[in-house]
Amino acid sequence: MKTTNNNLASKFALAAFLALGTLAVTSCNKDKNQNGQEIPSDQSQLVVRIAGISDGENTVKKASTSTGKSSSNSIELVQSNGFDAIVAVDNNVPSNDASAFSQAALRASSGLKAATPLGSTTTYRLYLYKNNGGTYTFTKSVQFTPGSEAPIQVPNGSYKWVALSYNNTDAIPDGDASNNLVLPQNKDVLYATSGATDITINSNTAPLNITFNRLYARIAIEVNTLGMFAPINSATIAVTGQNAKAATINLATGALTVAPSGGTPALTEVNFTNLDGNAARKIAYYYTADETAQNLSVSVTNLKIQLDNSTERNFGTTTLTQNKAITPVRGKNHRFLVGITESALTFGSGSGLAQWSRSNLYYKPGDATPYRFYHTNPQTNDPNSYFSFGAHLPRVLASANAAVDACALVYPAGLWKTPTAAQLANVTSPASLGGLLGDLSLTNVAGIDALVLVQDLLAARVPNSTATATYSEFTPTSGNNSAYGAATSSVNRLRFNYNGYMNTLGVINNLITLNLGNTYGSYNAFWTSENLIGTPLINLGVKYHLGHTTGGNYKAYRTTSILSAGLLGAVSVINSPLMNIRCVRDATWATKSAAANYEPMPVYPN
Repeated sequence: MKTTNNNLASKFALAAFLALGTLAVTSCNKDKNQNGQEIPSDQSQLVVRIAGISDGENTVKKASTSTGKSSSNSIELVQSNGFDAIVAVDNNVPSNDASAFSQAALRASSGLKAATPLGSTTTYRLYLYKNNGGTYTFTKSVQFTPGSEAPIQVPNGSYKWVALSYNNTDAIPDGDASNNLVLPQNKDVLYATSGATDITINSNTAPLNITFNRLYARIAIEVNTLGMFAPINSATIAVTGQNAKAATINLATGALTVAPSGGTPALTEVNFTNLDGNAARKIAYYYTADETAQNLSVSVTNLKIQLDNSTERNFGTTTLTQNKAITPVRGKNHRFLVGITESALTFGSGSGLAQWSRSNLYYKPGDATPYRFYHTNPQTNDPNSYFSFGAHLPRVLASANAAVDACALVYPAGLWKTPTAAQLANVTSPASLGGLLGDLSLTNVAGIDALVLVQDLLAARVPNSTATATYSEFTPTSGNNSAYGAATSSVNRLRFNYNGYMNTLGVINNLITLNLGNTYGSYNAFWTSENLIGTPLINLGVKYHLGHTTGGNYKAYRTTSILSAGLLGAVSVINSPLMNIRCVRDATWATKSAAANYEPMPVYPN
């Protein structure tokens, strides 16, 4: 028999094992059991900890840094009445971390944090099977919750271990001689095992990390309004076609026997929860052991969203219904995504035909989707809506070798882009006196573009335009919808507000203080994606749009700003004016989004 030992070092060692999240064996020659009684010399104590859940599939942890490829990818843009939606089937199920238990820094066997920690009240059970000459005999099982595991006493020997959880607070059945356990239906069954490598329990046993994997297929239905930059106040969501089958597991071998029939999990709006507390992103899950294809249908109607001016936008009975097939794979993640996005305003013809955003681009720091359009298209001198050429952050100069199209960072990734010079044709003045229009450098003199006066004499009114003192606008050929207000509202018209611009900078600063001079209320100005030779090279002119009201008419020009290079610390930057960005739909998005590594959530630069 062992003798009692209250050595403090032994207790500190046991505490260290607990903090590391390991399955460890304490020598029977050094410690009492959990009741303070002596442990027989042929037995040892087992200390158990769970590191978390490794999904066995790419799990999107942070939207802004997702780079994982999905094992399958099907995505398309569909149009509804007042809004559009990207509809996709992929394996990029977002992670909605449960409340971490006390040892939040527990790590998986790879040395990295486990994909998802178990909640502090989640139950799991450890099963031990002793190896007797190649035959495994059930010995003991104990149920735990993370962070509160007590040592268990086990006879020395070679063991196969199995850990099981339903990822909730349900009690998990004890094992028996049959080794078979009927698993529940539509539960997130988690499983871990020593597999073909037994653990030898004695005084020299090395610590062993345990990380769960999913046993069933997890199917997520995600409905979001990230492309509308607004939380969902309410919506009617209906899912049909889902089927969840349970299975019976042989704990000793891991073999599954799928039930012949399953149930239909309820998936309506009451079953959807906010992802990471973001009401613009709703998600619901169901789980199945079956690997037969399921034809799912997701329907969204009665959508109401909360705008940034605290009013509500109501899309009424507009219904979006989409159907997709998913073939579940056990242990894998599958996602049916409906990403609702703001519809565009179509205007123009020929090479000037474009689908315009309803408002200018601006940046909202700290938001899940920081690149967005104003809900009401206001006239504004918001500093977060003025960008230098090629910059992805407002009031910051772009690196000379890392120009970015900020429009492509609006959700979904790459659907929007900065317009080309050709796409300005239908919102630009034609020459009336045979003069040279466009591609001229309108140098700023005391806050007034001197050459604009010359241009005004040579140019005609922009066709189909309506001019006011503070904005100009056009009636789109499509995109007008009552959910956005009256037919003449600021977001049902292609309206260009006179937000002004800040001309070429005399001093390069890290974060530029906005100074619009007398341009605010007099001019609109926004970037194109082109310079004079079609690529954004330093010391060459880049094209932008400049417009204003003169003599009661709207006149606008495709204008050129001469870029220059400068040093900001050790980094070469593009010295350029600051102005607005108005985005258009990218006609190549269908091709780009078909790539196997496409993920709708943009990857935001540093």
